[in-house]
Amino acid sequence: MSSSLEETFDVFLSHAHEDAETVERLGAKLEDVAGFRVWLDKWILTPGGHWQQEMARGLNQARTCAVCIGKQTPEGWFREEIERALNRQTRDTTFRVIPVILPGGDSALIDGFLELRTWVDFRQGLDDLYTLHVLQSGIRGVPPGRNRFILVVDKDKINAARDNLAVLRELQDLIDYDLKLEYQRKILDQVIEL
Repeated sequence: MSSSLEETFDVFLSHAHEDAETVERLGAKLEDVAGFRVWLDKWILTPGGHWQQEMARGLNQARTCAVCIGKQTPEGWFREEIERALNRQTRDTTFRVIPVILPGGDSALIDGFLELRTWVDFRQGLDDLYTLHVLQSGIRGVPPGRNRFILVVDKDKINAARDNLAVLRELQDLIDYDLKLEYQRKILDQVIEL
């Protein structure tokens, strides 16, 4: 899939190569559970293309950047992505850079200007629903509120919501972004009882 200039993504997932598998699982949760449009190199880069240019374009097309920190110090291209995201944030105050500590990650690796941002901590695991809610709130640009909701797990409702979100993703180019968010919330409201 090649990125066009018209495409927008809810979140760009920046990560070290060593964390690719964990970040892909996180990206799948963000797409399947929350209905976000995720920019993940493995899913978006076209074989034979200029990956550095495509990644820079993806970062420019995203509304937020989640910087996923694992056990390794950010270096190389990963470090450049972080710097590019922080530079974009200085020009565009609506663009958010969210540090995300992955399971087994080290919070001490959040340094420099990145440490001045509120971060999301998945060290308890990617299945921590409240932490996933906090990340989703950051991507949407809204406060997460207190942990006051009770999730009712109904596999049939979850599967129906997953199917409906998949259909909505297929229609995303035909509907307005705000309308898409409204439908996503309605679909998820059928699964989650507050």
